[in-house]
Amino acid sequence: MSRRHTKPLTNNRLRGLLREWSKTGNPVTKSDGDGLTFTVSKNGYAAWILRYGRAGRRRELTIGPYPDITLETARKHARVHRARISQGVDVAEEKKRELREARDGLTVRQLADDYIEVNLSAKRPSTAKLYGRYIRKWVVPKLGSIHAAKVTPSDIVAMLEAAKDHGAGALRTLHAATRNIFKHAQGKRKIDVNPAVGIALDSIIARPPRRKGIALQGEHLGTFLKALPDNPSGWAFRLHLITGVRPSEVLEASWKEFSLGSDKALWSLPEERTKTGQAFKIRLPRQAVEILRKLKFTTGASQYLFPAAYGDRDRPIPYQTYRGRLRALLASLGDNFPRIKAHDLRRTMRTGLSKLKVRYEVAERAINHKLPSMAEIYERNEYEDERYNALALWADHLDQLESANRGSKTRVPKLSR
Repeated sequence: MSRRHTKPLTNNRLRGLLREWSKTGNPVTKSDGDGLTFTVSKNGYAAWILRYGRAGRRRELTIGPYPDITLETARKHARVHRARISQGVDVAEEKKRELREARDGLTVRQLADDYIEVNLSAKRPSTAKLYGRYIRKWVVPKLGSIHAAKVTPSDIVAMLEAAKDHGAGALRTLHAATRNIFKHAQGKRKIDVNPAVGIALDSIIARPPRRKGIALQGEHLGTFLKALPDNPSGWAFRLHLITGVRPSEVLEASWKEFSLGSDKALWSLPEERTKTGQAFKIRLPRQAVEILRKLKFTTGASQYLFPAAYGDRDRPIPYQTYRGRLRALLASLGDNFPRIKAHDLRRTMRTGLSKLKVRYEVAERAINHKLPSMAEIYERNEYEDERYNALALWADHLDQLESANRGSKTRVPKLSR
């Protein structure tokens, strides 16, 4: 920039300019040279301003107030800013952007609240509850006071390290929830880089051996059916096994989802309760209807098929309770019986449909799976009649397996090696 041949200011001259303003009340502007300017506004605010040109336009950067910033300090700031201007930096615009980011920036606590309200609330209730719990227990206490744009991967690793005693599964969930919060921030243009991406959990905690899912078949399945109690717990397992739905879909089922007409019985799962995010209808076989009629007589006072036994409000049975009842049932069957999990009942049903020669696309639709690749885009057949016939065939098969064991002592077959 061109140097103005201006007589430099002195401390005495600055004091004289302030006295001049106090007498007249008129604004004051005096240059110290090279764009550094001392100003006093009409209301008496004294400040240093650096004036410079960029792209043919005059620009101004406020350095700060006088006398907080002395003449000597103002000149030092001006030299630093001039060097950056010579490198092509628009220092005035840069300062405006920093002020705007400071004003509009969010702390992680504010960002997490916004993510929960805007994004997480639209997910399935079970996912919202799980992620929300981890966010409130770990993310907010550990990172909540930090400006979202200032969070580093090291901050997130430190949080994960503190949580590793809860196991690899908990750590994966915490990492996923944290990653989604900062992805939300990227979408709002609050940050440019997601600090939770690229963190290797294997470096924090050893990954446990991947569990291979189990599908009960033959004698094992017959033994399991025979062991089911004739009460709501047993009916829950049986309905789960007949329909092949996901655990949360059976546990959180409410009576308003069912239509038990004389012609056909339907279970209509709303879109907010399915993993696919699409409503799903199941035409129920006779055996499922019989379970529902017994449940209506037993638990019909609740809005849920399987209400929680404790608490002062009507709510569905917790998954932990369901899982505990399954473990107790397995314990009664002895160490030789496969240690299935709740989701394995769904896997058992899907495997059983294949064993019964049900067509692949019908079996996949029966458990509300999307078809692979382009088939999902072009295949619009919901196979309602075929799915009903498949479920009826499966339910009859379960009856036959149970009847084969009825009247004999419960014998647990040895696990195949």
